[in-house]
This record gives sequence, C-alpha cells and structure tokens, in this order.
Amino acid sequence: MPTKKVIKKVNKKTKRHIQQTNVHRRKRKRRRIKKSVLIGFIAIIVAICAIIFVPKTIQNSKLKDLGYDSQTIKAIRKQNLQKEIIDNQYYSDYLAQEILNDTVKEEYLDLYSVRTSDAPLEEKDFLLYHRLLDKGYSRQQANNLFKQLRFYEITPLLVFDYQVLESTYIKDCLDHRDINSETHFELTNDYYTEYENTLPVDDQSSNAMLVNKTYYLSSDYVPANITELSVVYAAQDVSLASEAAEAFMAWVDAGMDLGVRFYAASAYRPYSHQEELYNDYIASMGQEQADALSARPGFSEHQTGLTVDLASVNSDGISEYKDTNEYTWTSTNCQDYGWILRYPEGKTQITGYDFESWHYRYVGVEIAQAVVASNLTYDEYYCLYLKPWNDQSLAYGTNANQSTTPTTAPTTQDA
Repeated sequence: MPTKKVIKKVNKKTKRHIQQTNVHRRKRKRRRIKKSVLIGFIAIIVAICAIIFVPKTIQNSKLKDLGYDSQTIKAIRKQNLQKEIIDNQYYSDYLAQEILNDTVKEEYLDLYSVRTSDAPLEEKDFLLYHRLLDKGYSRQQANNLFKQLRFYEITPLLVFDYQVLESTYIKDCLDHRDINSETHFELTNDYYTEYENTLPVDDQSSNAMLVNKTYYLSSDYVPANITELSVVYAAQDVSLASEAAEAFMAWVDAGMDLGVRFYAASAYRPYSHQEELYNDYIASMGQEQADALSARPGFSEHQTGLTVDLASVNSDGISEYKDTNEYTWTSTNCQDYGWILRYPEGKTQITGYDFESWHYRYVGVEIAQAVVASNLTYDEYYCLYLKPWNDQSLAYGTNANQSTTPTTAPTTQDA
C-alpha cells in the first residue's frame, strides 16, 4: 500500500495538472474569434474587392463598347488613358493602333480620334495644330479641319484671315480636291483680305523676314551693307544686301559654267521708288489693277535688298523668262544657293501674286532647301516654322511632348 506521503505527492501532481489544463482552456477561450467579427472582416474584404474590380470591369466594358479589343484595353490601362477616353468617347482605328504601339501623345487624343491610319499624324501636323490654336481657332475647329482636310489644304489658313465658319472653307477645299495638290491650290471663295489688319515685319534684321500684303517694312528701312552688282551679274545700278549679293554671284557663276546665262534685271528698290511706281500704276489703271500688278510701298520684297528679278541673256526682258532654259535651271537649283522662287505657279490664292518666273528671294541655303522640300509657299512656310508666336503658351513644345489676275505680264517694275 502506498504511504500517506506518496499519496499526498500524487494528489499534488494531479492538482497541478488540473490547474494547468484549466489555464490552457482559458487561454484557448480568449483566442476564439467571434462570429460577428469574422463576418465583418469578410464584408470589408468583399467591399474592397468591389471598389477595385467593379469599376474596372465597368470601364473595360465601356472601352469595349467604343471598339477597343482586350489587348488595347490593357495598353490603355497601362498608359492610364481610360478616364479621358471614356469621358470624351474617343475612338478610331488609328488611335487604337497608336495606343497599342505606345506612341500616342496623350494631349492629342482628340486629334488622333479624328484621323485614320492612311493619314497618320507627323510632327508637322502637331505644329500646324498649335499654329491654328495660336491664330484663334478652337480645338473643335482644328479637329474638324484635320478630320476632313489634308496638310496642304490646311496650311493656307495660316496666311488667310481667320475663318469663323471653318466648314465653308472645308467644303470649298473638298469641291476642288480633283484639281488641287501640293503644287497647285485654288478655291472659289476669297479667304485673304489684302492690306487689311497689316502688321510690321517681325524682324527687319533677318534674311528670313516675311514681306507680303500683310507684313510691311517701315518707310525708312534700308538694308545694311547694300552692294552694287557688277554688270557681269546685273543691269546697271542694281544692288543687293551684301550677303545676298555674294550668294547671287555664286549662283550666276555656277550657271555660267554650265552655259546657263542669266542676270539681275532688277533688285533693291527703296520705299520712295516703290511709292512712285505704285502711284503711276494707280494713275494709269486704277487701284484694283495696280494692286494686282504691284506691291504697295512698304509691302514690296524689293525693299529688303534680298530680291532679284531675273532675265536671260538670250531673251527679251523678264516676261519671257519662263520660256527659257535659264528658268528651268534656276527654278530647279536656286535653293542650293539660298534662293527660292517666291511666287510659284498655281499658288496665287496664297501668295496674292500671279506666277512670276523671274522673281527670286534670298533666305539662306538651309531655309531655301527646306522651303523647296516642303512644297509650301514661303508665306505658309514662314507662318508655320518661323513666325513668332502670338501666345507663347500655345507654342508647340511648350504644352506638348516636345521641341485679281493681271491682263498683261508685268514689266521689270513688278512686285
């Protein structure tokens, strides 16, 4: 039989075991999560998932309804464009492709949405878009123009007056699409009011200055370093600004080496001389015809000292120049010597002057080559690429991802 001492020891161990068991039971009881708390936690998780995934599902459905496929929708989300696209209902096959290629410029989603893949946007289009805004056109008007017209049909608007109803201009362009091209442009209506809302030349010190029936030189303007040309290169008493004179002589020399012989029949003409010529035209034929044949004083390129009227050594005067080999060569190679044919054939509606085969303007080699390559008139080219901005905040690269037909041919006293 166990002794009292042993029994007492066993009872003590048993009591300790019971106490420890009760402690564990109490601890387990404290860790038990209430059912209501668990349900609440699950509800929160479900709510978070709904907040995250339900709007996404709804957005994806809206994007799909617009015409985007699942792969493009993923690209839209990656570029974070979904809200703007849905809010504005932007879609075109071209826009979808640009998004998929990750080449879309976000600030022009509206412009992409009005274009098609067969007329992709280039950097010059974005620049033209900003120039239209700077001229006063709204984004809606600009989008309408880009939706229906081609680049060469829109650029004249930079020269023309602001058109309140761009739809009239668009219809006129569409009606003439069978005859118009990059090298020929004519419309039924007039969109340019000559000598109205005139402005001083932007920079009288620049060889690139634009002088036309809007931009004028002051009456006291005289080119710096006027140089009289030798009779080897020009008629008597003909002068040019020094840089233009050097370029002109190099041009003539190059032609002579090839048997092409031409000279400057007229060049620099001061304000007072132009005033006399213009007044003589008015006296003999009236102002309307005078404006068709000659520039008003201050509005003549000849006052710049950067302009020549060419004649062939083998023909009579400038009016015959278009029928000579010299015209063929000079019109083809002028840009390599810094000169451009200022009033090309088929662009009278833009330049304000009939085709003048003899009238060339010095702008420097780089700009001359760019003008010829662009197929734009100098008026368009200047307004697109060189003109200072009216509102610098609208300049491309600031808010964008970037950088009267005459009845007879004029004489040497032309524009």
